[in-house]
Amino acid sequence: MVSRNRNAKRGIEPIVAAILLIVITVVAAVLLYMWFSGYLTATTGRVSSMSSPEEFQVVAVSLSASKGLNAYLQNTGTTTIYLNGYAYILRSSTGSVLCSVPINATSTTPISAGSTVDVTNSSSFFSSCGLSVGQSYLIKFVTAEGTQYTVSVVASS
Repeated sequence: MVSRNRNAKRGIEPIVAAILLIVITVVAAVLLYMWFSGYLTATTGRVSSMSSPEEFQVVAVSLSASKGLNAYLQNTGTTTIYLNGYAYILRSSTGSVLCSVPINATSTTPISAGSTVDVTNSSSFFSSCGLSVGQSYLIKFVTAEGTQYTVSVVASS
């Protein structure tokens, strides 16, 4: 009968095996993190260089029964913007559209970066839209690309 040494065929200790598994997992996680962070940085860098968002603000706005709509829009972005040719008058309580008013700045009128334009409509749309003096309304301006800016105004006489 051959005598076998039981200790000769033993595997690694369970503690050592657990530590090895933890080290392998941590190294794999660090490598994945480094790969994904480099990939995301490269991807977002390409996307931001491809398109730059339109940015504009309404500097001043007035809505009156006698003078119509008058607003000053300033392009605060880095790209030229074009308005869609309408200003939308909304009910301030619900946001529902009362009417759309054609304005002098259209989709062919460029508003270059940093410049301000006077947007007007002096026609008699006040009564046809059902507006009342002293009421608060929202005026929404939309660019040809779909960027929106809404401002609140109180109608005057």
